[in-house]
Amino acid sequence: MQQYNSNPIKRRAFALVLVLVLVFGGYSIRLFQIQIVDGEEYARAASKEDNITVPIQASRGEIVDRYLTPMAVNRTSFSIVFDSAFFPTSKSKEGQKLQNDIILSLTWLLTSEKCEWIDTLPISKAKPYEFSDDGKSVSTLKDNIGMADYSTAEQCMKEMVKRYLLDGYTDEEQRIAAGVRYEMETRQFSITNPYTFSNDVTEDTYNIILENSANYPGVNVQATPVREYVSKRVGAHLLGTVGPIYAEEYAELKNKGYRLNDTVGKSGIEQALESELRGKNGVNTVTKDTGGTVVEKKQTTPPIPGNTVVLTLDYGLQKKSQDELNKAISELRSRPKNVKNNGHDVRSGSVVMLDVKSGGVLVSASWPDFDLSTYNKEYGKLINNKDKPLFNRALFGAFACGSTMKPGVALAGITEGLINKDSAPIACRTEYKYYKNLTLYCMGYHGHISVVDAIAKSCNVFFYDLGRRLGIDKMNEYSIHYGLGQKTGIEIGETEGVLAGKAHSKAVGKLWYPADNSTAAIGQSDNLFTPIQLASYAMTLANDGVRYKTHLVKSIRSYDGTEKVVEPEIASKAKLSKEAINAVRDGMVKAAKSGTASQFSTAKYTVAAKTGTAQLVESRSDHGVFIAYAPAEKPEVAIAVVLENGTSRPTTNLAKAILDYYFASKSEGLAPTPQGVLLP
Repeated sequence: MQQYNSNPIKRRAFALVLVLVLVFGGYSIRLFQIQIVDGEEYARAASKEDNITVPIQASRGEIVDRYLTPMAVNRTSFSIVFDSAFFPTSKSKEGQKLQNDIILSLTWLLTSEKCEWIDTLPISKAKPYEFSDDGKSVSTLKDNIGMADYSTAEQCMKEMVKRYLLDGYTDEEQRIAAGVRYEMETRQFSITNPYTFSNDVTEDTYNIILENSANYPGVNVQATPVREYVSKRVGAHLLGTVGPIYAEEYAELKNKGYRLNDTVGKSGIEQALESELRGKNGVNTVTKDTGGTVVEKKQTTPPIPGNTVVLTLDYGLQKKSQDELNKAISELRSRPKNVKNNGHDVRSGSVVMLDVKSGGVLVSASWPDFDLSTYNKEYGKLINNKDKPLFNRALFGAFACGSTMKPGVALAGITEGLINKDSAPIACRTEYKYYKNLTLYCMGYHGHISVVDAIAKSCNVFFYDLGRRLGIDKMNEYSIHYGLGQKTGIEIGETEGVLAGKAHSKAVGKLWYPADNSTAAIGQSDNLFTPIQLASYAMTLANDGVRYKTHLVKSIRSYDGTEKVVEPEIASKAKLSKEAINAVRDGMVKAAKSGTASQFSTAKYTVAAKTGTAQLVESRSDHGVFIAYAPAEKPEVAIAVVLENGTSRPTTNLAKAILDYYFASKSEGLAPTPQGVLLP
């Protein structure tokens, strides 16, 4: 019985031993393969170092005027950058506490040195907390920290205190640290994405941080290129600004190779020519050993600077225009306030001058202006200034053009065969009574006059009648060729303006009456044009109907020395009769010699000019408008001047001062700044 029962036990024991032998045998074979057969390969893998690439910021391309006078350049400054390889980690409470302490210590240092740090958190700097930015930034903040749409600034701040372990700090410290921590988070601070805490600190600050480096683990101070606007006020609206990439912009920019720490053009040429100015970042390679310790950091790919943008702008002429514009408005604002329509209530001014053979912008001045070199520090004051200095009137301001419309209407009337150079179809006796129950007025008593004198003396009655006969559709057909109510093509953006007519009236819920044809012909009705459109119109008159697309960029000079020139581009060609061209030119030249623009009668050059006066609000002074081209016999430049509520005569004086400077610089040796010479 015992012998019979022992056999199964022995068999099970034998099977167990066999399984153990097979298992351990398999492990032994695998161990042999790893250690002996493939040992060297695994040893190499185990000791393999980890290489991480970190970008090196490329210098931004410079912006210079047509004579290579620097306007926006780069200077070497010092940036404070957090390096994640050595900065305390945020994965532990202790690490977060250390981060907060380092950040606050740095902000105290920067405050004492009168330096700034980056903080775009859209919450006011002190209690009671309020949202201090546009709705888009606030919405992004709430999404990022997981707050509801209806959350208040106080609630968002409370959540960040909890999120960043800021209990125990003062209210001021909490707001400062939260601003930086939020910025670090939204810019995805990591070993591959260093965080720029401040991008422009003094050399003294640099030295203090180096001397106390033990107190600032992971905080580096490195030399970096910083944008500097040496032109200051000159061309500020045109050059534009640069700034950090905001979280809401990053979704689009990341597909173009941008990183959250990059700088990008925000407005003007800086934005429009971003792809040329940007440059190509280099690469630093960081090597870490198996324990995660950084053992080497070296530059593996050098950065490539951005291209230089050469503008059509003439720095000297632009500065002169801005100075004269400021002088004219200051003089107007000093006039007695108890005198009606004397321009004391002038609100803004603009000057645009174009090269008539290319459409290149020589001058684009807008008042009030601002200083680009202090833009960031003064931003709060600028946006709250009642004169709105950040608004570029030359490109985005739309104004009634007054009688400057008349040369274009005359061209249409003669070309269409309704009048000729010598015909005087109607007598001007100050009133025009063609329309029943409506009388339109002229400022003078001109009798029977030809189109030449009607332009020179700016006779309303003559053009009331011509506008009635032409009709608005035909007038607009020509106006579109002149570029009125049309975008001119300038690279940095512009408004379209308004071309009066049946379509516009219908769009705004108004009726178009027959008499509107007459008022539109003298630049009233709903016509609203930008100063650059008026300059483009003057250019078209100078070119016998050829209008060029306006542009600010003359050429692009790459880092390797090659240059890409922007060629002139014809935007439109109006088919005008030779009789019409000659008659209108004669009328505009006569206006400058003995008519409404007789201030030019003593000029050493010939001018074809037309003044304009537009009254929109009876309680304010009239708008003053002026267009011209010169020399009349062989045009080089076209100019437009607009003074919003500044009356007509000062516009002519202003244009003359600028044209005098232009021709003096050619004939009297007042040459522009030599090529490559820095401004004083």
